[in-house]
Amino acid sequence: MSEFEKNPANDELVEKLTEQTPELTETIEQGHKEDQPNIEEESKSDQVVEPKQEGISLQTLLQTKRKEIIAILAIVALAIVAFVGYNIYDSQPKSIIDEVKVQFSGYEETGKLTYNSEEIASKIEELSYRKAGFNNNQAKALVQKDPVAYSEVSRNPKLVAMLQKAEAMITSVQFNFDRTSELKNGDEVTFTITTNSQSAAVKAEKKTFKVADLKEYEKVSTADLLKETPVTFTGFNGYGIASITEKPNKDGYFNFEDNKRPTNLKNGDTVTLTVSVTYINELKSKGKVVDNNKVEVTVEGLKDLKDVKNFADLLKKNDDYSKSEHQNSSFSTYTLESQGSYLKVIPEENKKSNGKVSLITVYKVTWSSGNSKEVRYKYYGYQAYLLKDGNLDLDAASKVSSWGSKDLEGLKAELATEGYKVFEEKKSE
Repeated sequence: MSEFEKNPANDELVEKLTEQTPELTETIEQGHKEDQPNIEEESKSDQVVEPKQEGISLQTLLQTKRKEIIAILAIVALAIVAFVGYNIYDSQPKSIIDEVKVQFSGYEETGKLTYNSEEIASKIEELSYRKAGFNNNQAKALVQKDPVAYSEVSRNPKLVAMLQKAEAMITSVQFNFDRTSELKNGDEVTFTITTNSQSAAVKAEKKTFKVADLKEYEKVSTADLLKETPVTFTGFNGYGIASITEKPNKDGYFNFEDNKRPTNLKNGDTVTLTVSVTYINELKSKGKVVDNNKVEVTVEGLKDLKDVKNFADLLKKNDDYSKSEHQNSSFSTYTLESQGSYLKVIPEENKKSNGKVSLITVYKVTWSSGNSKEVRYKYYGYQAYLLKDGNLDLDAASKVSSWGSKDLEGLKAELATEGYKVFEEKKSE
């Protein structure tokens, strides 16, 4: 007969009663020995004519063994009380809050909490199996998902009912910490056990733990990082752009604020950089953290356009380009009227230059043929490299033009979206 086919509720109790009443066993054995006839005395009693009466009456036994019987009855009474008390205790929900063991790891403000959640879950299961009627060994086997134990349970309807009851108790209990991450020393975290059943095997209770033993981060200066990957400014005063120097084969330390490169900068402006999230996480994995997630850099070193010796030559090329595209004929004529010039600086990775300058001029183009007339707005211009000496490489300049539009304001808005700014020509003093 397997252990699951015995009466599972009383196995341990029988063992306990046997352990608790050794005096009872010893007294009974002693009484039995005293009741046995003495063989040597019988051999010497040949002279006795009447045979000795065998056995002892109940009254005689009560008179001669009164103390022993009282002791036995007292032991039995105590055993009954213990049995009842044990059953009452065993039916009450148990506290497991002191079974929770926490561990804090990581660094200040980003610390993590781990605890013996699997052990707590197993304890809840074991107590639930016990309360449902399984004994210690059976409960442990079920907690361990022993296939043999489950097979034996499945063959016994009574055990199946006990198992279903235990599983209902288990699912009625939930436990968790209110916080397990982003912790700092001194924080308090609370472990809570809840249940929606009055028959649960464990108590609903709480316990608070204080966060401790988290390590301090090593501070990294944002200013020092900026020295490794400095910000450079190219273009002209009022038309400058910012660029972040990147380290070879490494992710950049900084991004422009809102991931938008500032343009049309002038000397004295400030540019805000943010430390990249990727780099912050990389530092944290090494136990380091930046002292500031943002840094401001002042724009400086941009030259004025009047200092570019051949800039006027680029502007004249725009005029020549537009006229070459609108030559009069015997059938039609063109009238070109400048509506202003626009400038933007294009960042360039070519170390031989400081980027490109794109200078365009918008024209009002009036086409006439007989009694027909049409007005369109077009722009023509060039892109030229800005050399290290501050001049433009006009020989390698490339043409820029548009198909044209009947809406001048719409064209201006389009240019602004593309980063162009009105070019205000200043005469040399």
